[in-house]
Amino acid sequence: MNLNKNLKIEETFNLAIKNHQEGKTEIAQELYNQVLKINPNHLGTFNNLGVLFKRINQIQKAKDCYEKVIEIDPFHTVAYFNLGNVLAGLEEIQKAKDCYEKTIKLNPNHVNAHNNLGNIFEDLGEHQKAKECYEKAIEINPNYVNAHYNLGNIFKKLREIQK
Repeated sequence: MNLNKNLKIEETFNLAIKNHQEGKTEIAQELYNQVLKINPNHLGTFNNLGVLFKRINQIQKAKDCYEKVIEIDPFHTVAYFNLGNVLAGLEEIQKAKDCYEKTIKLNPNHVNAHNNLGNIFEDLGEHQKAKECYEKAIEINPNYVNAHYNLGNIFKKLREIQK
């Protein structure tokens, strides 16, 4: 019986992902909800619902989903990063900063978290800290174009034009 339950969850979840990727958000949402009826703590479902809600501009629901993932698994790096992105969009800068810092604590090589944390420091006018974040992102991935671009803007603000 438990095997059938797990198989049902996996099949439904995979079908939800397929519809989600095809842009069929209503169908995907219904399938994700079916998964949650079977397993109310399914991390992948909450995370994917967060992505779906963000895509259709239901930001509070996206935030709630990412917070639920973190409640279930306080070490879920992706949920902290996604929540940081939502909070940054809501201009909850300090909370977004905290999420990016937690992401980096859990995964020191999360290049996007370093870049986004740099953006937060830039918004706060802390250009030296922003510069350090962008440099760390580039150290992790020398081909990360966004970090190079952001670093160039910081050099301009710091009047280090030659760099």
